[in-house]
Amino acid sequence: MKIIKTILTLMIFTQYGFAIESKVSLEIEQITSGPKHHLFGYIGQSLTIPWNKSGRYIVSLRTDFYKRMPVKGEMAEIILLDTRNDYKVTVVDKTLAWNLQQGTMFYWNPKRPETQFFFNDMDPDTGVVFTVLYDIKKRKRIKEYRFGNESIANGGVAPNGKWYAGINYGKVSRLREIISYQGTSDFTQVGIVNGDNDGLFKVNTKTRKKELLVSYKTLAKFLKVKDSDSYPIYVHHTLWNRDSDRLFFVVRGSDNVDGKGKYPNAPCVINVDGSNLRHCENGGHPEWYEGKLMTVAQDKKKHYKLYDVDSEKIVGRIGDNGVFPQPGGDNAYSPDGKWYVGSHRIDLKQFYTFYRFEDNAHFVSKGILIFRGKTKKGLLTTRIDGAPRWNRSSDAILVGGVAKDGTRQMSIIKIISPL
Repeated sequence: MKIIKTILTLMIFTQYGFAIESKVSLEIEQITSGPKHHLFGYIGQSLTIPWNKSGRYIVSLRTDFYKRMPVKGEMAEIILLDTRNDYKVTVVDKTLAWNLQQGTMFYWNPKRPETQFFFNDMDPDTGVVFTVLYDIKKRKRIKEYRFGNESIANGGVAPNGKWYAGINYGKVSRLREIISYQGTSDFTQVGIVNGDNDGLFKVNTKTRKKELLVSYKTLAKFLKVKDSDSYPIYVHHTLWNRDSDRLFFVVRGSDNVDGKGKYPNAPCVINVDGSNLRHCENGGHPEWYEGKLMTVAQDKKKHYKLYDVDSEKIVGRIGDNGVFPQPGGDNAYSPDGKWYVGSHRIDLKQFYTFYRFEDNAHFVSKGILIFRGKTKKGLLTTRIDGAPRWNRSSDAILVGGVAKDGTRQMSIIKIISPL
């Protein structure tokens, strides 16, 4: 694959007042190629890492299209890319539960990160969505997490591996197309719109038992949702903090009801035991920092605020004013805690700002071509998000984009020579 190298020179001012030269080399390498399309799917926040523990394999999806939504019955291939063998592709499984924004919710199992990963799938006969634990050494599914007629599946795995956040993909699929799994059944379609038996769950990865953390009935009351008996809400974008004791999530309203999907559009946090439900500072795509702190976009001044989810106060910041051009976009905190990366879009090119905590240095990558499809009414259909995903050694991110031949492919932006 072609490698694009950018060398950036930064002047860093020391505590003694004089400047030193800091050279940082970035390499952008496209690691997949057509004619088929390749994507990881979801975000790189909350330690969502595409690489296995040793860094040898990257788990991804391979599809036949990317400019439209999948329809019922269309499958995506689950593949491994061998980083030690020119990113050779090996197909290991297939899934019916996927879309072109969030993929199928890949997460390497924190308890067995070398050989096991989670993904979502759908029963072709019933339309029920469930979660799979796959072992690449055994080359088979070793667990399936099924809950009868309930399409409860993985929305995000806790870093300690004990739990994953469970959400009803039947309800999500019915209410918002871009993140839907087409053909999914929804056990809540008949009966109460926002009931007390559905909402945000946690699922024990060992016992396969699920526990309701907060119901839609409780959330509707907490958020003062108008017409909650007829206006459906749903939970998505679940993010565990690094200590696995707090869970962030967003509650949104139905695209099919108000045409906007923004009511109530409420960010919330809850403890792992279901206690202390509270509002969270609203600002772009937040990311967990350390402990009870989250990073929240400060769009006007173009930096990130550090928000204490317990005291509900701003306690610090990341970056000086103007460092991050669009802090409301996708972003990610590196596993080693030394870097922060934010993304911003100019027309149809995605750029990445790398920020180094050690000396407050920051630099921007070259742009990568992306895709944003729209309907005749101007609504987004499928798209390629910024979504920077760190590797385990915190010196590279995996991103998506459009290759020269028009196919959707993945690239790695590697930091070659940081100080």
